[in-house]
Amino acid sequence: MKKTILCAALVLGLLMVHCLAGAQDIPTVPLVKLIDPKLIRITGTWNYEMVSSAGPPASGMCSITGGKGVYTLVLSTGAVCKPRSMCTFTGELSGNTLVLSNADTVDNEGGTATNAMRLTVFSNELIGGEGSSRYVHPEGYERQWSETMTLKRKKGK
Repeated sequence: MKKTILCAALVLGLLMVHCLAGAQDIPTVPLVKLIDPKLIRITGTWNYEMVSSAGPPASGMCSITGGKGVYTLVLSTGAVCKPRSMCTFTGELSGNTLVLSNADTVDNEGGTATNAMRLTVFSNELIGGEGSSRYVHPEGYERQWSETMTLKRKKGK
């Protein structure tokens, strides 16, 4: 009987640890109602924060230009982009989803990098989402990583 209770307690303890560890993988999302897509006005200057699984976090200023569904996001400060073209993302806005990407040769050996972001426009002052990046060397070496990005600005900017 004591062994059964001990085994049950051990199994319950392991399940609780497993469940709590799994809860940490749940991404946080703002608990706000999404803006009506007809009211989206995202062009202008933004403050951004980016956390990458491959390096230190970055933060700074960025700008969004464009309209009619086609947009360009440029990281102006806070990020190290070599070549500089890797700080410029282009893409489309469909509903509340802004999908942006870029790609370029990034070293003198012909290695290429590709970045893609899927961001949600929560309001004209808050955009956030996730992205993924990939580096491929001509000799077959490959590396992938992910990032999260949040853009914020004061109302009326």
